[in-house]
Order: sequence, then C-alpha cells, then structure tokens
Amino acid sequence: MVLTKEEAARIAATDEPAKKKTKVSEEEDNTDLEAIQNALFSQCLCVVPESVVRRPFLGLKILHHEDAQGHCASAIANWSRNRTLMFVSAVQLLCEESIKQNARGFVCRRITDTCDALVRNRYELVNHLIELSAHSDRFVRYTAGKTLASFFIAARNHIDPRWLERLADNALSTSHPQKMSFSLDVMKRIAEWRDSEEHPLDESDHFPPSSCHFLNVRESELDSYQIKCLTVKALETKWPSIVEKFERQLATNLCRDDSGVVIFLGLWEAIISVKANLSIVDTKPFYVHLPNFVAILNSRISPIVWKHTLDLFNEVLCYGSTLALQESLAEEPCSLAHLIVRSVKDWKLLESIPFRGGSGKFGGGSGDGDKPLLKKAVLMVLKAVAVTVKETRCESSSDSSSSFSSEGEDADDDMAVIERSIREVLRQLDSCIKTLLPYHPEAPLAQWVAQLFSDQDDSLIEAMICCLDVTIGLFQRENASQDLKKVLSPSLTLAQFLRTVSYGEDVLLDLLISNETCFLLYLLKVLKYLKKNWPEFVTACKNELSDIMGVLSRLHAAIDRLINRSLFPYNITPVLKLLEKCERLYDGSDSAMPHNR
Repeated sequence: MVLTKEEAARIAATDEPAKKKTKVSEEEDNTDLEAIQNALFSQCLCVVPESVVRRPFLGLKILHHEDAQGHCASAIANWSRNRTLMFVSAVQLLCEESIKQNARGFVCRRITDTCDALVRNRYELVNHLIELSAHSDRFVRYTAGKTLASFFIAARNHIDPRWLERLADNALSTSHPQKMSFSLDVMKRIAEWRDSEEHPLDESDHFPPSSCHFLNVRESELDSYQIKCLTVKALETKWPSIVEKFERQLATNLCRDDSGVVIFLGLWEAIISVKANLSIVDTKPFYVHLPNFVAILNSRISPIVWKHTLDLFNEVLCYGSTLALQESLAEEPCSLAHLIVRSVKDWKLLESIPFRGGSGKFGGGSGDGDKPLLKKAVLMVLKAVAVTVKETRCESSSDSSSSFSSEGEDADDDMAVIERSIREVLRQLDSCIKTLLPYHPEAPLAQWVAQLFSDQDDSLIEAMICCLDVTIGLFQRENASQDLKKVLSPSLTLAQFLRTVSYGEDVLLDLLISNETCFLLYLLKVLKYLKKNWPEFVTACKNELSDIMGVLSRLHAAIDRLINRSLFPYNITPVLKLLEKCERLYDGSDSAMPHNR
C-alpha cells in the first residue's frame, strides 16, 4: 500500500507525541542510571530513592513479551546503544559491589535488596541479558556477558538451574553464531572465579558512608562452589555437541575466526583446572574428547589455537601441583600423556609447531619465532614423559610387591620399553630446540631446560621436577642407559638454575615462601637426590660445587633466622634436615672448600 503525502504527514503527526514521550522516558532512565552508578562508586545505594533504583528495571518487565511464534522479544533490543550499555554497566557495578562487600563481611541494605529482587527474577534480568547475545554490537555483547557472569557469582546459592540450562541451550544456537561464544564466555568466567581475599590496593576506604544501612553477612555466603557445579552440570549434556562443532571446524580448516575457538578452549581448561576446585565426578565427562584434539594439532592450525590447546593439555597434565604428589595416577591424564609421547615419537608432532607462523617444519616465516609457543610445547612434552614414567613406575612398584617374581620382571621389561620411547622423544625435543634456538650443540637437555624457562618461575620449576622424576624413575634399574642419565642430569639442572638466579639465596627463599610455584616439592626432591647420589653430584658440578653449596648454606641460615623469629609460614623441618645432611657430605668430601654461610 502506497500512502499519499497527506496520509504520511498525518501519521507522522500522530506518532510525534509518542516519540517525544519515548525520548523523554529514555533521558529520565539515563539520569536514573547515572545516579545509580555514581552511588555505587561510593559503595552505597541508600542515598538513592528506591523509586529511582527500581525505575530502570520496571521497563524490562512491562515491555518484555512474546511474538506470534512464541519467541521472547526484549525491550532492550529496542533501546539505543548508549542506553543499553549504561543499563548493563550499572547492573555489572551493582553485582560486583555486592561481591566485594560480601567478601568484606558487610553489604549495603539497598544493594542487597536490589540484588535480591533480581535473583527472585522479578525483572527477568537473566533472559534479557541472554537475549543480548544476539545484539549486533560486539561491545554490548561483551558487557552483557561479563554482567551475566557477575550476576551469577553475586547470586551464588540462589540460582535457578533453568537459567543455566537456557544459557547452555543458547550455546547451541544456529541462528546467531556469536551466541555460542557468548554463553561459553559467561561459563568460563564462572569456572575461573576465585573466592580470594581482597587485593591490598583495594583495602583503603572500604567502609560504607555513615548514612549507609549495612548488614553483616555470614562467611558461608561467600563460597562460589555451588554455582560452579550447577554451571558445569548444565553444560555437561551439551558438551559433546559443542566439542564436535569446534573439532569439525578445526579438522576441516573451516574456522575463519579464532576468537570462538579460544573461548571454547579457555572454558575447557577452566573446568579441568585444579584451581576450579571441582570434584573428579563433576569434571570426568570433560576428559573424554581430549585425544581428538591431539590429532588436530598440525601445521594448518593457527599459533593462537596451538597455544590455547597446549595450555589445555598442560592443565590436564598438572604434574608439579598434583600428579607428582599422587600415589597412583588417574586414567585420563595417563592416556593423554601416552598419546602425546606417541605423537612426538611416531607422528613428528613437534615438526608441526608454527614457530614462525607458517606451515611445514617449524613454520616457514621469518623473524625470531614464537618462543612462548615453543615453551608451552616443551613443557607439555616433559610433562607427558614424566606422567608416562611415573605411571609405569607405580605399576612396577605394585608388581614388585607381588609374590610372583615373573610379574616384577615383566614390569622391568616394560620400563625398558618406556625408556627407549622416552630416549627418542627427548632426542627429537632436543633436536627441535637446537634447530630453533641458539643453544650450543653439545648442551644437554638438563642445561637448556633451565635456560629456556629462566623467565617463568612456575614453568621452570615444573620442568625441573619433570626431568628429576624421569631420572629417578628410569635409572633405578640396573641396566638403565647411562647416556640418557647424562642428558637428564639433575645435578646439571640444579647448577644451571642456581647460575640463572645468580646464586641468590633471597630468590630461593622467596620461592619457598610463595604459593605460586611448587619449589618446595622440587627442593625436597633434588636434595634427596643429591644425598643419594653425592659422588655423581660432586663430579658433575666440580667447578661450581663451592658456589652451589654456598647458596644452599646461606639459604639454610636465612630459614633459621626466620624460624627463630616465628616468621616462617609452614613446617620447613624436612628441608632443613636435608640441607644439613648435604652440608655434612660436603664437609666430608672436601673440607678445604670455602663456605659462605
């Protein structure tokens, strides 16, 4: 139907009051949102009238409706970009301030009441935020996702599981590809959440204004474990379909944008991570598809996807923080380790690393190359080797306790087979590193490992533990290869490590006190090794023996001083006893050597 000029003018004149009313209403809402945000910056909403706090949310409830097909049409979809961002940001500030105040032990009553109204779904906030996953503006989508995650954390133990089910269903949407990334990113933020203490820089001025009516809260309200469990449970049944989609994209090289893959891999890593504090039962279904992604790693995959896949595998093979401490290992990390060892040995996995960005052997581009990517790959291989050896060693110990001597002999034969595989894997790793980085051709792996990771304390120490445990596991056999023992020499690794930190006992003391690395585990293991293999240590480190023992002696003295002042944070007695034993061995081996304690 074609309108005449007169009819069009009449309709426009009729709509003009409505447009003006909408514009005035939006300006009022924006003013309300500014008042809410400014008050939240002061950590209290008591100064804002309740009607002003509620008004931006009332519009959501009134205008939210279903279309003829039964699909929900959100009022937010019709808002301007500026108003949408203001509203979503105000909700994010509200939730984050609630989280902070809960951590401190008190909350503003008005903030609590507002959050309770949102949790009771009075305004259908969750539905509105999920619908923004289809918004055309990526900044709106990003802010909405961040806000939704903050809302779930703030709500904690009062979450309706149906919200998470809808979020998980949204991840399988085919109408808008960005919906999957939105949902997975929200779940990733929840899984990564840490119930930690307040940062020291945030401690000042943390009490509410004198006009605030605040409430004390119980410590039990601070735990985010339940929301993490609910999130993982909602995702569990959808996970095979999600994995299959990304696996197909990567395997067929159909992925044009890596951002969605990165979010997916980040979520996977967050769920499996020991830091998430989830139970084995909750995370077990998420290990099933890991082997498929080892096969996907090839020269066609982009460096960014390589890095995040390696991060995922390194998290599964969490050797220093978990696996090295366990009496027996779970099947899942062992299976992944076996596959990685085989992929390196038989399928030349290391040759596919896009070190210089191109395809083919180590990438065909120019420049210095992607050293962070290379380090992730090296750490993964060392962890896979350590897990394989530890698993075989555990089985050997079990068999040797059997009354049947043939079982013990079979286990020893198994270790010999493992040793041959490990020798080839480490040979290929050594060749790869010396092809790509300027290390001396004769430098053993034991030495360049400490050099390669010298700027990453956590990776360095975990790599040293892997090499040490592989040595201990392989060379308890009488017929073990002495050449491989030199390649992995823990004495040379310790010497290079101490050389890297300039023989500074303060650095060692900081690493011992910090909970960010597994240095305590390494120091205990390496001191035990030195005690049992003292002649080898003296021979390997003859020119540096006085420097090495000097820093260990000074470390001993520094620990003693802290203990005398009751400042050492845990029982360090086992380390002290080993240090004393090594010092006595040193005094007996060469009393003429100068001591620097």
